[in-house]
Amino acid sequence: MQSMLNRMFRQQLPPRSWKGKRDFNIAIELRLIPYHGKPYEDQKEIVRSLPKSGTTHFHGYATVSIVRDDRRYVVALHFIEYGEEMADIVRWLLQRLKTLKIRIRRVFLDKGFCSKPVFKVLNQHKLSSVTPIPVRGKSGGVRSLFQGKSRKTSYTFNSPKHGQYTVQAVVVKRYSKGSYGRHTSKWFAYTVTGLPVGSLPAQVFELYRQRFGIESSYRQMNQVRARTSTRNPVIRLLWVGLAFVLFNLYISLRQNLASALKQPLRLPKRFWLSLRRIALLLSRAIEHLWGSTEIIQRQPCFTLS
Repeated sequence: MQSMLNRMFRQQLPPRSWKGKRDFNIAIELRLIPYHGKPYEDQKEIVRSLPKSGTTHFHGYATVSIVRDDRRYVVALHFIEYGEEMADIVRWLLQRLKTLKIRIRRVFLDKGFCSKPVFKVLNQHKLSSVTPIPVRGKSGGVRSLFQGKSRKTSYTFNSPKHGQYTVQAVVVKRYSKGSYGRHTSKWFAYTVTGLPVGSLPAQVFELYRQRFGIESSYRQMNQVRARTSTRNPVIRLLWVGLAFVLFNLYISLRQNLASALKQPLRLPKRFWLSLRRIALLLSRAIEHLWGSTEIIQRQPCFTLS
């Protein structure tokens, strides 16, 4: 199922994405969907993480997306098994991009990939990257860097599993300036590799913001993802994959329509062609092909006289 879905993503890519000589920014994202129940056949189907939605059991999925002309396409999907190392997941996704002949300019990673083995894989491939540093606890750790002004520095991780290792870090202080009625400041910390020497902290912050569109792609994916009560991970993977296929279709249709209107990349915010409308049109087409059946649920009705 995973191979079939990845072939579908490959067919959805614009030809210029994999035939040209352009380098792309890519984003690697980790998504955990809460799961309540026992494994279907194997314990490896379920991954563990911090509590969310009343459970610590999840089905895990990793995706890699390319950013092209402010458009984001999901190009590969990987089902995560229990005990699978993050470095192995990143290595698999990078190999998939190599198979697709997609050249990488820079990698944006989720904070869940902030670890020494992942950085080692990126260094082996000589890739430029930006990764946020997780902030844990109320004092110590990376919070010790949150003082003074935005700057470049170094930070040493103390990992029980991987020992000590030092990375190049950038800390950024941002002011809300009255946004949403707040007048406060917030700190951000990133590990960076392979960026130009003259890059400013504020530029690193704006650079990583390109990845935020990936978060919106997951939000929109959940809008069209079919819900199911089955414990079969293959069917659950199918629903997630088809939701991403619909999202890629949505991005392509909007861009093609914008080109036809001679207004590329300047569509109004409330454009009539929304992801929900595409899903509705497809559902109507399916009903037209296969027919539909009205379901009437009969319940007892009590009346007072």
